This record gives sequence, structure tokens and C-alpha cells, in this order.
Amino acid sequence: MRLLKTLSMAASLLFVQTAAAQNPAISTQYSNEEIAQAIKTYKASHSRDVTPPANLQQKFLTDFPKAHSVEWEAANDIYEVEFDVKFRDFKAFYDSKGALMMIVEEIYRSELPAVVRNVAESKYPKYDFEDIDKIQRGTETFYKIEMERGEVEVKLVVKSDGAIIEERVDY
Repeated sequence: MRLLKTLSMAASLLFVQTAAAQNPAISTQYSNEEIAQAIKTYKASHSRDVTPPANLQQKFLTDFPKAHSVEWEAANDIYEVEFDVKFRDFKAFYDSKGALMMIVEEIYRSELPAVVRNVAESKYPKYDFEDIDKIQRGTETFYKIEMERGEVEVKLVVKSDGAIIEERVDY
């Protein structure tokens, strides 16, 4: 029984590492600030479902060859594509020329860097982790963490070094 449990844990860890290791590199064409502004403008716009141009579809398939359940939206020359890879939710943001600007990947609590997990747990010690996204934007990586305790919900955005850059508590 103990061996079976150990093998199961090892297989889960391998699955998690394999899924996380497949992300392509973010384009260095834009600064972190330019990407943040472009995504902010996109999210404030009314995006619509689209079929992207062939060159953009090809770039996406090259970046994420195992993607399925793919859905595209666009606004202001930014394309957002939602998809799954190995039972994991993703979003990728491209410019109209195919430069990959940002990746949002749903991850497990166990995949959080220790410093990020420790910040969240020490700030909200009796809260349950609900949803966690790893966000790679430009040269930055940060984590959006949603936590709950009863009727109270907390949303944290934490840099990979543990610095909290956004915090919201909803009662």
C-alpha cells in the first residue's frame, strides 16, 4: 500500500512538472509595461469571438501543440485564446503579428513557489486556496490566488519573490 501511494505521488508530480514545463517563451518585443497596458486595454474592450488569421493560428499551434478545446476572442489587435492542455486551463494573449505577450495557467497549490505560498498562508492562515493562476507577462511571473474562509473571499496577486502587488477582501 505504501509503495502504491509513493508511486501515485511520483506520477502526479511528474504529470504536474510535464504540464508546467511546456510553456513557450514570451516575446521580448514589448516591455512589461507595454504588455500590461495592452492587456488592460483589451480587457476594457468588448472582445468578440473570432477565427484568427492563419499565421496566428499556426503560431499558436507551434507554441501549444497539445492544446484542445480552443476558443479565440479579439479586440484592439490583441487575440486571447482559451484552451486546455492535459486537463489544465490556459489563456494566451498574442498581438496581431503573432507575438506571445502573456500566458495564464491554472496551477495547483503544491506548484506555488514556497515564498508565494508562505506569504498567502501567513497573511490568511485559516483560508482555503480556491483558484490559483500562474501569470507570465513579459519578463515577469506572478500568481493570482483566490482564497476563501466561510463567506469571505480574498484575492491576492503576488510576485514570484513574495511581494504582494494587489489584495482585495470581499465580505
